[in-house]
Amino acid sequence: MQRREFLKFAAILGGAGAFPQILSADPGNTLSGFKAIVLVDLRGGNDALNTFIPTGSDSKTGYGNYVKQRASGIAIPDNDLMGDLRNLVGESGYLEIGSESANPYNVGGTDEAKHYMKGFYLLNRHFDSKIAVNAMMPELAYWLDRGRGAVIQNVGNIAAPYTKSELLSDKSKLPPSLFAHNIQNLLAHLGVSSSMTVPTGWLGKLADQWGDVNGDTIYEMNINLSGYGIERAMFGANTSPMNYSFSGPTRLGKHLNSDYEEWVNKTRKAGDKDPFRNLAASLRRKSYAETIQTLIDWDAIGEDTELKGITDVYGNKIYDNEEVTTIQMAMSAPINKRVVESFKTAAKLIAIAKRKNFKRIALSINVPGFDQHSRLKQDHSVRLRGLSLGIDAFMRAMEAKGWLDEVAVVSLSDFSRSVAGNDDGSDHAWGGAQFVLGAVNAGNYGQFPDLTVGSDLDISRKSRGRFIPSTSYSEYYGKILEWFGAASDEIDNALPERQNFDLTRTDLNFMA
Repeated sequence: MQRREFLKFAAILGGAGAFPQILSADPGNTLSGFKAIVLVDLRGGNDALNTFIPTGSDSKTGYGNYVKQRASGIAIPDNDLMGDLRNLVGESGYLEIGSESANPYNVGGTDEAKHYMKGFYLLNRHFDSKIAVNAMMPELAYWLDRGRGAVIQNVGNIAAPYTKSELLSDKSKLPPSLFAHNIQNLLAHLGVSSSMTVPTGWLGKLADQWGDVNGDTIYEMNINLSGYGIERAMFGANTSPMNYSFSGPTRLGKHLNSDYEEWVNKTRKAGDKDPFRNLAASLRRKSYAETIQTLIDWDAIGEDTELKGITDVYGNKIYDNEEVTTIQMAMSAPINKRVVESFKTAAKLIAIAKRKNFKRIALSINVPGFDQHSRLKQDHSVRLRGLSLGIDAFMRAMEAKGWLDEVAVVSLSDFSRSVAGNDDGSDHAWGGAQFVLGAVNAGNYGQFPDLTVGSDLDISRKSRGRFIPSTSYSEYYGKILEWFGAASDEIDNALPERQNFDLTRTDLNFMA
């Protein structure tokens, strides 16, 4: 690194450290047990209406109005597949391997659009038959049917509970750049809907307040698993996330150790008083040592016989290092291997945290590709398929180890999609359904939106069905942080807009 670049880098670090640090009174002694958050970012704006299909009988929020308002050939047909799935899985929780009858996708060919439009899995346990899961996601449907998930309706970036008339009369109340991917995704990570200049994310703010919650360790509370960039939610003023590859810690070449020692010998000569050389050498030595330690921990967990024996619903060993396949389904486009591997890596990192007696850990996973203006049936199907397989791998690992009550898999997205279609796709919108899996009170939460285009929730000028959120991200995240063990003042610091909402709401008690 050139001296000028080093000074610039040091200035950035100094600036970051200049933010006030708010530390709780020894949170490590007040937090009990172990808990983990796995933040799943459905990047690009997930079509929530075709992920969780509204199937109720209400004339405004139910299935009839869903079909009427979509009216573009992208509405999922009324064909309940849940009975078939329950018969296939049975009490064991596993499909009958080697039998064509055990294939939920046994429709032939490589036409994923046909699979996508096959029907849905009606959630008539825990969810009052008001929603169903897309046919591409039998694994997710299985966990929700078992009572291990909650769906929160109409969540989005909004700073206060504004009405349509208030928003139309005062545009400053709208989030900045409402339908822009990058801005709305950023706001969802910041946990603040009114400004994109906030420097820190909601989980980063909590990490700042809790300090070394896991004691003296190389691992930060927040760990990012994405191969697509580090999630802003994880950054604090005085803390930053550890960045992992989607498949685990980065392997070092055999030559690196000798190269490193040679470099140190050259740069740290006896009596060398150059502070920049000495600092750079010590940072590199620390980085190398920490990387080696993560590899040691990773390999040790890899030898865990209980983890090695875990299988997915199809009987395939989750940690057998084989290539990810579409799992008993022919598809013309492959699923995203990184997504499935990220969920598997998240499970192993939680195992490492448990072995080291950590108290809290937050992991982030980026699932890209949800901006389907066209080819919704072809492209959305592939995204949902990979997400469902990744979720199943993670949940089965947690169940095998007895940790399901200690984890929360939490979804977010830039925004949802318009009710009205774009021929064979959907447009940018605002509020949409999100899910939480693990330590939850199963069921529907929040308020189902009136799906009628042009209704009192539709903010779009051309009546496309872009709904004002009835639950803010700050309310949604606040419930997660309450379960995580954060005190009220800590939550308010992490989510400053939460106080604009009714904190006594009983329809958001989705965490166990």
